[in-house]
Amino acid sequence: MQYLEIAKIINTHGLLGEVKVLCNYYGQNFTKWKSNQIVYLKNNDDYQALTISKVRQHKNFLLVTFATYNKIDSVLFMKNKSLVIIDEENLSDPNFSFQNLIGYQAINNADKKVLGEIVALIDNNHTGLWQVQNQAGKTFYVPNNQFFITKVDQTKKIAYLNLISGMFNYE
Repeated sequence: MQYLEIAKIINTHGLLGEVKVLCNYYGQNFTKWKSNQIVYLKNNDDYQALTISKVRQHKNFLLVTFATYNKIDSVLFMKNKSLVIIDEENLSDPNFSFQNLIGYQAINNADKKVLGEIVALIDNNHTGLWQVQNQAGKTFYVPNNQFFITKVDQTKKIAYLNLISGMFNYE
């Protein structure tokens, strides 16, 4: 089973078992934060299933309450722990995992030139980055957003990118 980290519980909030959750890029964009959704609390190498009973936005955080955890004492152990999902179940396309992008060919959308191969996906807690390496071994990073990534063709294993001037040098 493959898990994808989506958020970190950074603190408790109030006395009724609510926790303050900081989402990383994947948690903001590829999960459905709603009641009755199951997420997993990563505790060392153990994963504890938690059912979301209530979720609400608060500044740059989510405030989440889990079923059966209704007092502050019951959620203190969750502080500084990660929340993960089984990526095949919860991403927007259930048959697609972000890790599948590694090895895809990156092509410039403007001139259709091959830029290189996607070699890594980096979670920086903001937009996420795709690391692309060309044949000469040079690497560059593409922010994981709709402006830079215009299309992903899963059948051909190609990602089409919009690049801005100076972002990448073909040589």
